[in-house]
Amino acid sequence: MKVCFTVLSLFASSVAMASRTSSDFNRAVLKGADASITLSVVNDDGVAVSNANVRVFMGMNFKPKGYWIEGLTDESGHFSIRGKTCGDEINLFVSKEGYYDSHRKLCYSLMGEEHEVKDGKWMPYGGIELMRLREKRHPASLRQFAFTHRPAPATNVWIGVDMEVGDFVKPYGTGIESDFELNVEWDGLPPPDSRHCMASLRFSGKMSGAYYVNCIQESDYKYVYEAVKETPYHEKVLKTVGRDSSGYVKHPDNVRLAVVRCRCTMDDDGKMKSACYGYIKAFYVDASWDGMPTLLLSGLFNPTPNDTNLEAK
Repeated sequence: MKVCFTVLSLFASSVAMASRTSSDFNRAVLKGADASITLSVVNDDGVAVSNANVRVFMGMNFKPKGYWIEGLTDESGHFSIRGKTCGDEINLFVSKEGYYDSHRKLCYSLMGEEHEVKDGKWMPYGGIELMRLREKRHPASLRQFAFTHRPAPATNVWIGVDMEVGDFVKPYGTGIESDFELNVEWDGLPPPDSRHCMASLRFSGKMSGAYYVNCIQESDYKYVYEAVKETPYHEKVLKTVGRDSSGYVKHPDNVRLAVVRCRCTMDDDGKMKSACYGYIKAFYVDASWDGMPTLLLSGLFNPTPNDTNLEAK
């Protein structure tokens, strides 16, 4: 939980952990305790969204496994949630015409999220939970590409990727124009034994590159609406590790998004005349049993020059 359920001090953490083994906490987990949350729904600009549909599932550990609370946000974008729960599952669903749906799961009792119980109430009682509902602005038919668990065509060599075609460039695929290049390194050992499996993306075109932004995890539309022309596209190389020297497996980063600029053309004065934009939302590689490491690489591409819109239908 973000605002009302964040434990900020060692003292508070100690109290929360101690509550795990207290009779009040155990009773709340087994039989439920009262919870009170005020949901505050806002748009991307922080403005309250009124008359949004709210559905809340209050989880219980016994039959029936839970129940629903439903209603609309008021003029201030608020919706009050009060009821009994065993604390391991409180699911919030928010929707409104013209907006992308949002969903978040809260808990009082999962590992690392334990909370104090006092007088039969989960603490803190009556806090505010902020939730973002993102508007639908200009959804367009853009090109989405995905290499899902696809074997790398070669290792230790830079291979071009055509975002518009959604394939490697020739001779490794059907792509024509290289928007960025991919290089995969692998020690050739299967997953249990591999100690080196990584991949890099590089942007070699003039003025090409990427910058990172955070995804909005709770929204059905998690990504940026559009690329920013003026932002420095300073990331020239993106790296991902499938397995390092300890055999540790690093999974895809679904929190950050790499916004990409490519296919840049220059005028006679050396200034950028046009460019295409897109994003990379998943980039991952891992060792395999099949002779070549497998890739997970996906994103979106807007093929219209100078159109920064990245909101796909």
